[in-house]
Amino acid sequence: MTLTKIFRNLKIIEVFKTNVQTEAEAEELLALVHNSYIDIMANFDLVDCDKVLRVKGSWEDIKHIPALFIQHGFQCETLPD
Repeated sequence: MTLTKIFRNLKIIEVFKTNVQTEAEAEELLALVHNSYIDIMANFDLVDCDKVLRVKGSWEDIKHIPALFIQHGFQCETLPD
């Protein structure tokens, strides 16, 4: 197996700051993420002051999440470690 194939299959966890406010918005966005990227697991913590979105999947899929949110009128940026 090549290094490129290993990297593509590597699962990472990324945490994003969003401006999602309601459970209804969160459910709609989670459905959008899961329908767009089958191998991604995602959840929100709307109690957190950053309205955190946690995503587990390949970097090849996760890197598209901020643009997907922006296309639907929401902010989404990676939280620093």
